[in-house]
Amino acid sequence: MKINHIDDCWNAIVETLTELLEEQGQEPGEITPATQLNADLGLSSVEAIHMMIMLEDKLDAALNFEKLAVRDGEYVQDISVADLLDFIARSVGLKT
Repeated sequence: MKINHIDDCWNAIVETLTELLEEQGQEPGEITPATQLNADLGLSSVEAIHMMIMLEDKLDAALNFEKLAVRDGEYVQDISVADLLDFIARSVGLKT
């Protein structure tokens, strides 16, 4: 998928989360920027890594998950979809 605009990133995230949740037999429901990957969607750290691999494949871009998941030397408790969107946009060189 060619990423030219922030909307392309958003669509890729929603598609990927929907696919991942459906693989687990879950209904994704509404995904908003405030949606939390763990608290709202129930993704474990392993599932979050799987999501990042799926996004790398979909976007044909290398994503350094550690830069998203670690802040001040500590793993973050949860990541919002807005944080993920901003991270991907920066990673692929889009202006946010």
